[in-house]
Order: sequence, then structure tokens, then C-alpha cells
Amino acid sequence: MKALAALAVALVAIAIVVAAYRADPDKTIEAREAREAKKAQESKFSSPSVVLSINAGKASPFTAPPSNPRASPLAAEFDKARALKPLYDRLMAPGGAATGDAKFILYKILSTCVPEAAGVSAADLQQARAKRRQQLEAQIPQASQDRAKRLAMYDQMMSGERCAGFESVTATKDDIDKLLKDAAAEGDPKARARLATRELDASFVPPAPGKPANFNGPALTDTQLQTFRDAIASRDPEAIVIAGTALSVTFRDAVIEVGPTHEELQSRASMEAWRMVACEYGLDCGPESRTLQEACAYQGYCAATTVPDLVYFYGVSPYEAQLIDQYRQVFRNAAANNDWSGLEVARRANTSGNRFYFSSSP
Repeated sequence: MKALAALAVALVAIAIVVAAYRADPDKTIEAREAREAKKAQESKFSSPSVVLSINAGKASPFTAPPSNPRASPLAAEFDKARALKPLYDRLMAPGGAATGDAKFILYKILSTCVPEAAGVSAADLQQARAKRRQQLEAQIPQASQDRAKRLAMYDQMMSGERCAGFESVTATKDDIDKLLKDAAAEGDPKARARLATRELDASFVPPAPGKPANFNGPALTDTQLQTFRDAIASRDPEAIVIAGTALSVTFRDAVIEVGPTHEELQSRASMEAWRMVACEYGLDCGPESRTLQEACAYQGYCAATTVPDLVYFYGVSPYEAQLIDQYRQVFRNAAANNDWSGLEVARRANTSGNRFYFSSSP
């Protein structure tokens, strides 16, 4: 009898549990789905330990996309050249600048080596460089182990070695503007993106002196948006940088949302993620890049040997680093497949507290 009574009690208990489960099965399903959704969301981010374990002095490998077009030969030559005059002479020879890419490189050479074309006299430029040298000398502690390296790096960048031989070359702003427009007319994605960024610059309204600093950032048109998308889809690394930088600013009339949850794109992480995608497609992001040289000379960030390591080690918080890795996946898909499903431009007034505007000139 005692055994039968114990069995009956057990069966009743089981029946109660089963009844409770059947009474509200959706809660169990919802709990499981919530756990799976959380796990999927967390998997989008890399572990903070990935960032914290970076050794800035040992280059991390670039992540290469399945198809990896490189920068054009002329663009690569421009980046690596210690002296730009031979490249300039070749492009100025009859038939030398026959393509949009060549015209854009010629535009960059003149923008770099003929300051008058940008409205700055050579004397004023030299004076500004000397003043900045004095500021660096006062800024860097005498006991700093990187003092000599930083000053030498600055002197190397400002030595004028790259522009030797341009003393007698003349060009006006109209001359280089024509080169840029001609390059764009011939379909060069870098030039088209650069012209679109100029339009953004023109639509930016800075606050008037003595007036409240209301946000009057740039306005993004549908035509400009398509130009930037086309530039990124070209897989030209410099076009990716120009267009990606432009798409990372804070617009006054639009908000870029990312992912299925439509989170507002964070400007700083977005800009760095686009630049890293450009590194994967051939942008000069190694130890000789201008970005690393400037970071060492001006900020004392001298240990990193690649641009991604510079960003992760010196530039961003672990949270931003995780955002960058999330964004890179979405941005790679846009560049590789022209698939923008992970990004949406919401046409509404931007009332967020973000205020970012980046330059990628010349």
C-alpha cells in the first residue's frame, strides 16, 4: 500500500509538471529563441582579449577578401615614390595622362607639390612647417625615448624630397580642378567620390560667431549617396577611403543605420572600418604609410607597424574595436558584392548627439 501511495504521488507530480509545460509552451520557445538571438548578436563581436593581446610592434596579418584587386600601378607608384618629379614628367608627356586614373594621380601630384595651386604660398608653407617643428620640440619631453625618432620623422616628411624639382612648376587652382573634373568625367571612381565630397563640404553650414552651435552639418543627396556606393563597389582602395570617410560623417538630414536592429552607425568606428577594408584591397597601410609616419611624429604613436594595429592599439576603446570588426563584415559585403542590405539610409532629421565631420583631402 505504501508503495502504491508513493507511486501515485509521483505520478501526480509528473502530471503537474507536464500540465505546467503544456499550459504555456510559448514561454519556453521564446526563452530559447532569446538565448539564440543573444548568442548570435554576441558572435558578431570579437572578444576584447583579441584587442588587448595586440603587440603593436609585431604586425598583425591583414584579412584579405576572396577577390583582392589592388591599387592601380600609378597609385601604388605615387604612394611609394620618394621623388614625384619623374612620375609627373611621364604623365605630362604627350599621351601620358590618357586615363581618368592618370589624371587623378596628376591632380594629386600638383596638389602635393605646388602649394600655390591650393592657394598657399611656398614661403607661408615653409614658415608654417618651421613653426610646427618648434612646437614639437617643446611638446616632446627631453627624456622621451622616441624624441629623436619623432623629430627625424617630421623632418623626413617635411624635407621636400618628394617634391624636389617642382620649384619651376606652376599650376593654379583652376588647373587642378580641371584635372579632377576630367578624371571624373572619364569614370575614375576616386575623382567622382572626391567631387561628391566637395559638394558635401559646400553644404556644411558652420555656426555663426556668437550664435548657438546648432547642428548644421552636411546634407546627403541621393546622387551623392549613389556616387559613394559606386566608388566603394569599384574596389579601388583610395575610392573606398574617400567614399567611406564621407559616409561616416554626421548628416543633418539622414542617419545611416546598420544591421537588423537598425542601430545608428557610430562615426569613428565606421571611418576606421572603411579604412581597414581599403587596406585589404591594397591601400598602403604598412610601415611606410603616411598615416603611420604622422601618428609617430605628431602623437608619439611609434610602435605600430600597420594601420590596423595603430587603430586597435592606440586609437579606439575595446568597445569601438568590436564595432569596427562588426562593421568590417558589413562593409566588405558592400565592396565585394555591391550588397548594401546591411546598411540603410534613414531620411530624417538627425537629432542624435553625434557630431563628426572627417576630411580625406586632397
